[in-house]
Amino acid sequence: MVDIMKIEGKLLGEKTALRSYRKSDLDFVSGIWFDGENGKYLSDPEKEFIDEKFQRAVDGLEDSPLGFYFVAELEETGVPVGTCCAFPDDGGTAYDIGYCVHKSYWRQGLGMDMVTTLIKWIRSVGGKRVTAEAARENSASCELLKKLGFEVVKESSFKKYNMNVAYDSFIFGKTL
Repeated sequence: MVDIMKIEGKLLGEKTALRSYRKSDLDFVSGIWFDGENGKYLSDPEKEFIDEKFQRAVDGLEDSPLGFYFVAELEETGVPVGTCCAFPDDGGTAYDIGYCVHKSYWRQGLGMDMVTTLIKWIRSVGGKRVTAEAARENSASCELLKKLGFEVVKESSFKKYNMNVAYDSFIFGKTL
């Protein structure tokens, strides 16, 4: 039997609370990930490039055995403001993370709070190392990771799913 990766309750940060993704979040996350501006530096495609295979994967996120998918809410109001995820290695000691803040909440410190909260949780479940990939030209994300003590461990690139768009990127790493 494959374990579904969810948490009970919420992970509390200073500004945000992270909770496991639910199917009822689909419209919110789709509005972020598949938006040309908001999802520009994600590997997810813009909505017109979503095929049946990709849609099935998104539809199954709630029961994913591959990683933890979270929705970030403002702690005080419960309003959703972003998403993040964590993918453990086989031993659960290294996690690759991703994050995205809804564009109407950019530049308010929410990404920093989300990633800080995620790192605290990873450490609490025995994680020893965290990695994150950021497009080289996504200066906001690169600076956020550097402020949190991440260092560039290698250069890479990624392509947006089903689109002819690619980005040079940095793989950042942090030992906990």
